[in-house]
Amino acid sequence: GGDEVDPPAGAALPQDFPVAQVPLVEGTVLTADGTRADGWAVTVQGAAGAGNILDAAVTTLTDAGYTESQRTTEGGQRVVVLSATKDATDYWVQVGSTPGAAGGPGSVFYQVSVE
Repeated sequence: GGDEVDPPAGAALPQDFPVAQVPLVEGTVLTADGTRADGWAVTVQGAAGAGNILDAAVTTLTDAGYTESQRTTEGGQRVVVLSATKDATDYWVQVGSTPGAAGGPGSVFYQVSVE
């Protein structure tokens, strides 16, 4: 079918990660772990020169129907909380960037949970 979503390059996403429901920003997956029960954690390194990766990540989600509910900045770390209901399941996504992150300022981390 035409609904196949190519997984991003880099580390493999957890087998049950909701790739179709939680679109990730373009880039290379640095780390990915977690389960549906516990939630997933994914870090993505953006393409060089891609601009602000956090804004790109948020736009990718809002374009997919997510609604931003909260935005915080603490100690240089910016975190945006978004949610959407897909296939009768509520998805909560925290997406953030940390200047001192291993992937550098061009990386973004996701915390994904379902309810």
